[in-house]
Amino acid sequence: MVGNADKRQHILDVATRLARTEGLRGLSVRSVAAEAGIGATTLRTYFPSQALLYRAVAERLAAHALSDDWIGDTSRTPADRLHASLSQFFPRMAQLRHALTVWFELLTLSVGPETNPEVLELVRSGYEQSASIVGRWFTRLAEDGCGLPEPPEVLAGRFLTIVDGLQLDLLLNPDEAALGRVEDTLRWFVKQALVTEAG
Repeated sequence: MVGNADKRQHILDVATRLARTEGLRGLSVRSVAAEAGIGATTLRTYFPSQALLYRAVAERLAAHALSDDWIGDTSRTPADRLHASLSQFFPRMAQLRHALTVWFELLTLSVGPETNPEVLELVRSGYEQSASIVGRWFTRLAEDGCGLPEPPEVLAGRFLTIVDGLQLDLLLNPDEAALGRVEDTLRWFVKQALVTEAG
């Protein structure tokens, strides 16, 4: 017999897969329940609202997409560690169109003409999770002796604002030149975000 934790994990696995392959329009209680082989009532036992399901999916997507491996590699300079970590926010050319389409769909469904409060919760959750992860990276650098011009949470917020602008540029101009602008902006931000590099 499958335990409650295992069943919840299975539902979350299915929902995450649907979000990646179908986008948010495919992430309804009914579609997740059907794909998981359970009834909607059973799904609601584990996720009483669609907003809670969306929040769990957002946290899972952010946690899986953003690794702490780079920031923890003390054999590299702090600038290289930070650059490699922040670069994870930008897909490579092969995944670019799909990733940006999902991002734009999220924004449209959360604040567009057909505003969906559950999607807004997903966007909010994803943003909070991303801010927490980036803040953790800056905290790690500070703990390693690297000077920061502002608190980690402020730098994280500044970076995520830059990410949105760069993603819009990539959406409108999905080419190598736009990827070059992303790289230039990342390198500029890293210089602004680090006061000194620990030896």
